[in-house]
Amino acid sequence: MSARSRLVTKDEELGKRDDDFKPRHSSSTASLSSILPWRWRKRRLLLVAGVIFVIYMFTQQLPTDIISIRINTGGRHAAGNTQPSYDPYAAVAHQEPAGAPPRDKSKENEEASKHYYNGIVRFYKLAQSLHKISRTYGNLAQNRNVLWAASSLKSAANLMPMACEMAKVDRTHVHLAIFGRSTLALEEILALNGVDEGECKVYFHDARGDYADYSSDARAESATKGAMNHINDFMHPQVVIMDDSAREDAFFTKAMRTKAKEFGKSLIEVPGGRYEQFLWITRLEAGSLASWFKPNVEIVIHAPPGTSGSLIRLLQSMYNADYHGLKVPKLTIELPSKVEPALSKYLSDFQWPPRKGPMQADSLSIRHRIPSSQITSEQASIRFAESFYPSNPQDDHILMLSPQVELNPLYAQYLHFAILEYHYAAWGTSGGHELLGISLDVPTTHLNNNTALKRPSISDMGSNKYADDTANDPAAAAPFLYQATSSTANLIFGDRWTVFHDFLTKRTQASHSGKKSKTEKLVPETEPAWVEFLLELTRARGWSMLHPAFPFVTIHNELAQIPEEFARPPIDPEAPQAPAQTDRLEEEPFVLSAEAPVLVDHIEADTTRDTMALHKMLPFNGELQDTMSLPHLTHEGDLIQPFALSDVRDKYVPYFRAAIGGCQGADASRERVISLGKTDDLFCLPGIDVRFADETYPARADQAKIMAEVIADVTDDPDRYPMPLPTSTSVATAAVKVKVKPTDKLLAEVETEQQLLAEQKKLDVT
Repeated sequence: MSARSRLVTKDEELGKRDDDFKPRHSSSTASLSSILPWRWRKRRLLLVAGVIFVIYMFTQQLPTDIISIRINTGGRHAAGNTQPSYDPYAAVAHQEPAGAPPRDKSKENEEASKHYYNGIVRFYKLAQSLHKISRTYGNLAQNRNVLWAASSLKSAANLMPMACEMAKVDRTHVHLAIFGRSTLALEEILALNGVDEGECKVYFHDARGDYADYSSDARAESATKGAMNHINDFMHPQVVIMDDSAREDAFFTKAMRTKAKEFGKSLIEVPGGRYEQFLWITRLEAGSLASWFKPNVEIVIHAPPGTSGSLIRLLQSMYNADYHGLKVPKLTIELPSKVEPALSKYLSDFQWPPRKGPMQADSLSIRHRIPSSQITSEQASIRFAESFYPSNPQDDHILMLSPQVELNPLYAQYLHFAILEYHYAAWGTSGGHELLGISLDVPTTHLNNNTALKRPSISDMGSNKYADDTANDPAAAAPFLYQATSSTANLIFGDRWTVFHDFLTKRTQASHSGKKSKTEKLVPETEPAWVEFLLELTRARGWSMLHPAFPFVTIHNELAQIPEEFARPPIDPEAPQAPAQTDRLEEEPFVLSAEAPVLVDHIEADTTRDTMALHKMLPFNGELQDTMSLPHLTHEGDLIQPFALSDVRDKYVPYFRAAIGGCQGADASRERVISLGKTDDLFCLPGIDVRFADETYPARADQAKIMAEVIADVTDDPDRYPMPLPTSTSVATAAVKVKVKPTDKLLAEVETEQQLLAEQKKLDVT
């Protein structure tokens, strides 16, 4: 028993309370244990423990940018401070999460989780449709097959109307293949897009593999490549057309680009949201579409002094033009010796091509002329011709623009359309070999600028089917071919430009050989000198420039100037003519007019057509017609039949050789061999190898003799070689005369038959 217990022991029998036995304290203040009960002391202990825990956690979680990493104040005590410092980065590094992150429950991830299958791809529906296209000659490398391909259902909906439109034009065999992961049947896809296979003459192919909706991206890409292998084996498409890559499945785009490169085929991507504006591609045939990326156009602008405002307007119209889906042309600007400050500032901020990326190369070239005295027409022509020379004459072309021009926003689309049709078409287009180039302007006057030019109409076309068609107005304007050229806005094919280089070289040599006399100028002095030289070559080769029914440029009249080679200083009738001026006139290859040239105002084109799609701007529902069906105009503006142009050329060539080429007698009239890219046949100059046709090739009499022997063999046994029925009376008469006779008579009759056949061919053309 404790001492306290002994002191306070009580006798329970006495009935006294414990209060009588409580000890008395000497201090007046009660102790803490007597004031606070036990439960309050427990709360205090818990509170203190909680505060300590919070302080500890706060120091552990404090951001590292607040805690000082290391205390190093320098001084004499710093070197001896060996106590390790606290590194908060280590504490943060230990907090990096490990393992897989939580999975999002979105629908996209649920859809992606379904694409897990990577098995072997099998095509159960593709063979059936591929075996039905045997009549499209898909086994041949060169055919008329065009493939439209889509993976996304939205892309399929965008391309189906275009494919049906191409099939309606009926220049190609049109195919549309469905790839991708869609589970809809091909018939359901066609029904959803309102496609009637009876009206839409397209070959549809289901190129989806098995388990398409469960395929991973790698398997879907592999399925696309495998399907393209089968399609290429059975179809050999000349070109593949797909939707914008930004709107298609990534695996599909990657696979199509890979296979197109492997097969050597063009892969055309229709710009997103511009399907109506791009409908003109449905008018092209397979050979043209296969050459989609071949044409390279370089724009050349020669700016005379004082035309800064016109040049800025032209460049701005070029910048704002529509180049979607096309290669942007290169641009070369030749500035005058004196450049105005406004033009310099504009060019310093001008970017070409438009909206180019930071890693994209600049395709703008600026040249600056050095001041010189007035130059002659030959010097000006040579300087202009030297501004461009094609590295590949078949694919590199020059577009010459005057600073007075303002371009239609669709000029690039029209040029690409016309170049593909008339320069690269492999099927259905004839007469392209006669083209010098394509013009964006429509002339309103003859070469003399004094007489209005009557523009050909649809009724002047070579075939009556266009005038008889109720959809066409016979009096409406039609595209036409014109042997004259201008300097406003013309594209000249690269192979023609190389011939012009060779011609200008020999033409200049002939001018200084002393064998030629000056000729009258046909082109007015308001046009640059090179236009006259190009006209001579055009007439000698029988070429023509293609002009549209409506212009794609607006020619402004303000700030127009006379070419510097023809600019004349004010003449004082009383003052004697300067010797330098007299010498310059003597050096001119042409007889210049005694009167100063006067500028003629041009009619500005209607700009309200800019909002239309290209196929709506062009006549005949956007179809480009065969050049043999188009009206032909001579350099004098006279309407002429296409086959008669060769007669006009044959009459002009002897005259040119005698008057300009330095030829005399029979050398001017004898037929010569024309070398590719050369004009040696037009000149008789030292160093030129003249080759006459009757010396280079076997004589025509020998050819006729060989043909007579073949015909004699055939007529000896008419039962074995039955003669075909004649198509005309004239040909029949000639055929009846061909019998086994002496050689001389037979040769004469064979030659007569050849002449009759040639005449009949001309009649068939007309």
